[in-house]
Amino acid sequence: MSKDFSSNCEHHVRINTGAKTSSQLAREKLGTLNHDLSERVKELNCLYGISRLFEVKNASIDKTLQSVVNLIPPAWQYPEITCSRIRLKKAEYKTSNFKETDWRQTQKIMVNGRQYGTVEVYYLDRKSESDEGPFLKEERNLLRVIAERLGILIESQIAKVNLESSYKRERDLREKLQIEMNSKVDLTRKLIHELKTPLTSLIATSQLLYDEAKDKRLGKLARYILDGANNMNRRIEELHDVTRGEIGQLKLSLKKVNIVQFLNSILEEVQQLAKQNEMSIELEISEHLPEITVDPDRIHQVMLNLINNAFKYAREGKKVTIRVTEQSGYIVIEVRDYGPGIPLEKQGTLFEPGYQVAYREERSGGLGIGLSLCKLLVGLHGGKIWAKSRVGKGTSFIFTLPVKPSEQ
Repeated sequence: MSKDFSSNCEHHVRINTGAKTSSQLAREKLGTLNHDLSERVKELNCLYGISRLFEVKNASIDKTLQSVVNLIPPAWQYPEITCSRIRLKKAEYKTSNFKETDWRQTQKIMVNGRQYGTVEVYYLDRKSESDEGPFLKEERNLLRVIAERLGILIESQIAKVNLESSYKRERDLREKLQIEMNSKVDLTRKLIHELKTPLTSLIATSQLLYDEAKDKRLGKLARYILDGANNMNRRIEELHDVTRGEIGQLKLSLKKVNIVQFLNSILEEVQQLAKQNEMSIELEISEHLPEITVDPDRIHQVMLNLINNAFKYAREGKKVTIRVTEQSGYIVIEVRDYGPGIPLEKQGTLFEPGYQVAYREERSGGLGIGLSLCKLLVGLHGGKIWAKSRVGKGTSFIFTLPVKPSEQ
């Protein structure tokens, strides 16, 4: 065999050997890609399965977390030797083959910005080194996503439990309050009945005594008794109204009212009282005021309360002004005195039950529910009431009534 022929044969063998190596490399690369793709599919299946678990309504949190644990091992590259565990503050969930080993991958579960637990993956046997010991970096990313979703699930579950607890607490408090209110109403009714029975007899007797008295001194005493009994009767009725108003049982009897005629009739009614208090009362009414729909008896109560307060606490010799205007669909009524006024620190509680408009140092007696009742009655009509006062300059009580009937 010649030397040239031998050289050509060797060259030909080298070419064939090089072609075979390239084919093997291509097959190995394709095998790697198939393996990687298979791993990513397993990861996607795991996430999809977890998402489906989170969509199940009314599933218990324990059952959901146990199912998540069971879905984790099949997503790792060696599922046959993989186990997992979820550890929370007060609970633990793990696969049936769970065992702690040296080959571990773990991720924190964060809830509301704080660590609430961990999700862990273990290999039961040693495997060749990869990105993180025997684990892949893609498995670390998958574990982080699982931990994030578990945090969201636990956070929503805690919010749900807190909401249910708050609802139950609110319901229990509402039931307790209703029982207390019913008890209060029953007690008030009994009290009113016990007071009204002898009071009715006292009013009738004192009225008869006053009518029959020939002696001026005796008649004067009878008048004092009658006035006191009538005053007590009004206080009892106010108490009854406030109690019924608090539980929504106070109803209005609405009628169309000419506000000018209505207030003029009240003015005539209180003129005698103004003289007794050595005061004057003036009525200032804008022209062309429309009719309004109100309960005249209840607004009459409001006006008398405010006028009586003005007479009671303003200085002798002063006047009381009632001013009526229309503004933005409301009738605005102001009852103003020119007395000493109310200190600023006392104005915030004027309309609270039990408060007495003590402009002066001494208390006036009574239950202190007049202004509270005014607020209640005005509110039932869809209006508002407030006070403006300056020490030494007097006080104005102002309330509004809608021209059109309120839906209330």
